[in-house]
Amino acid sequence: MSWWLNIIEYMRDPENGSNGQSSLKKAVARAIAESVVDLLYYVIGLFTTLYFLSAVYLFFKGGGIHHNLLVRIFDALSEPYFGSVGIYVILKEIRKRQLRTKSRHFGEYFVYFWLFFFLVSLGFTWFSPNYIFDDLMASIMTITLALIIIYIGGVIHKP
Repeated sequence: MSWWLNIIEYMRDPENGSNGQSSLKKAVARAIAESVVDLLYYVIGLFTTLYFLSAVYLFFKGGGIHHNLLVRIFDALSEPYFGSVGIYVILKEIRKRQLRTKSRHFGEYFVYFWLFFFLVSLGFTWFSPNYIFDDLMASIMTITLALIIIYIGGVIHKP
């Protein structure tokens, strides 16, 4: 629900006529808090999308002058990536338990994308002499397996 819809809903409610200022402030604060959570979802979504795309780029781009540096940066960002996934899962679980709104955020598709990418990269590593099991491939494997475990835990633990 958009933040302004909460305010419009409050203003149309006939029971809110005399309480005026304090209730309006609470409605605005509640609307802004809900918008901040949505903003957090979008920021986390942008970060996780860029991280995934950088993994795909680094794997298929191959060598280059700065490849080792970029792989190190990718590895260094793996812990913040897992942190953002953790925040995403916590927020999604809270929303599932409150049963207020159906989730508009489709983070589980990232699990499918990572799994597909892992299987493709594993195939390239296994069958192509141009690809080796290096630090990048180890990171891809670690991330994919961790995301699958987190996803399975969320599927098993439905409210």
